[in-house]
Formats: sequence, structure tokens, C-alpha cells
Amino acid sequence: MTKIYYFSGTGNTLAAAKRLGTLLDGEIYNIGALMCGQTENAVITAERVVILFPAYAYGAPNLVKRFASTFRIVSPYIAAFVTYGTEPGGALAEIYLTLKKHGAALAFAGGIPSVENYIPIFGTPSKEVQQKRLALQNAGVEAAAQAVSKGQRNRLWLFRPFSGFVSALFQMGKKHFVKGYKVHSQCTGCGLCAEICPAAAITIQSGMPEFSSRCEHCQACLNWCPAKAIGYIRLKPDTPRYRHPDVSVNEMLRKRQSLDGVCAKN
Repeated sequence: MTKIYYFSGTGNTLAAAKRLGTLLDGEIYNIGALMCGQTENAVITAERVVILFPAYAYGAPNLVKRFASTFRIVSPYIAAFVTYGTEPGGALAEIYLTLKKHGAALAFAGGIPSVENYIPIFGTPSKEVQQKRLALQNAGVEAAAQAVSKGQRNRLWLFRPFSGFVSALFQMGKKHFVKGYKVHSQCTGCGLCAEICPAAAITIQSGMPEFSSRCEHCQACLNWCPAKAIGYIRLKPDTPRYRHPDVSVNEMLRKRQSLDGVCAKN
């Protein structure tokens, strides 16, 4: 049995997880949903475990690192793949070290090129660029499936001082970055942003979304808002957004899997 755990904001990594699950006849799990559940003494057991996540500022999302440190993963084969738009940086190294610290060994690590989705900085990718990157992602998922199915192992270069520096700066600044989100007048208070946020960082107060320090800056709220009412710093409401074309909004919803529905604290 192969169990695949993913973190996804705009659907890039979920699309990869879905395809990988089909190729490996595996089960996929939303890390955001699992971290909203009861995680005390949580254990994951499987013949093969795959962790899929995007790179943010050359590092791994906090929620993914918390997942890797909260759940005890018992498996003879653990693989991790990072989806990235520009460069993966040291994201895989961060997961490798987190797993090692908690007694789990990463057997294989690889990257899957995807569409760049941080539109407040990089802008909305053109249709041509999207098509090229989606083709690269499909090829990357195929290669990942082959590596896992064959039980391949590799060594990961851990010395990444520049990536580590950028990632550390990003993590230190996140509590301030969250202040850059803006809710424009066309907001209908539908609450989709709160339900889709993989980090459970949004609550609806008086019919309007409020953002907390849980925010991973995955851009899920910004890109999935049906009214394009959520902006970031200078991003205008009429700016085109990006979502992976093979992922639906219902697939992105964070379904709480705990009895009490309370997310794990940071």
C-alpha cells in the first residue's frame, strides 16, 4: 500500500498527488485536514509513504514540517517530492532533516516543476507558459511514480546556505506579511476562503475574512475566491488568477477529520 500526503494551495500539488495516486494505486490524504484532527501519538504505517508539497521562498511550508514532526511515520520507504515554479531551493533538505530528527529516514527526494502561482510577485502566467509548465509537471509526476514503484533511493545535498537564509527570512517575516492581505468591496462573505485554506488561517468575522499568523502564503484564498475579492498589497481585483485546470474547488476544500473540529495549534 502506498499512502500519499499532500499540501496544496492552488491545486498544483493536489493534481500531482491525484496522478501519482493513480499510477501507484495509492491513497491520498490532505495534510491540512489531518493537522486539523487529533494528532496525539499519531502513527502512519504503510509499505510506501510519499509526501508532496510546494516550495515557498526556497523552503517547505511550516504545516508540512509540523506534519513530518507530529506524525510518527513507520515505513521502509519514504519519498518526498517538491513542486516548484522557480526553484525548489532547500525545501527537500528541510523535510529530510525534520524527518531525521523524529526518527524517520527519507529514501528518495525529487522535484516536480509546476506553474508559478505567486502572482503578487511574478504575475499571472500566460496560457502558453501554463501549458509548458503543466506538461513539465506531468512528466515530473511520471518520473516520480517510476522512482517510487522501483523503490529507488538517492542522496540529497543538504548544504544550501543561500536557500536556508532566504527561507529563514521568509519564516521570520510571515507574521508581518499576513498584514498585506486586503478584502475588497466585492466580497460576498461566502466563506470559501476559510474552508479552502489548508492551514486554517482564515476565519469569517461579521461576514468578512480575517487572516491569522497561521497563514502559509499559499495563495489559495486569493486564487480561488469566486469574486476575486482578496488581494495582496498592490494586487488589483481585476488581475487574472491561477488554479490548476485539473482540480476542482470541491477537491480543494479542507475537510476536518477530527471529532471536535479543532485544528492543531502552531
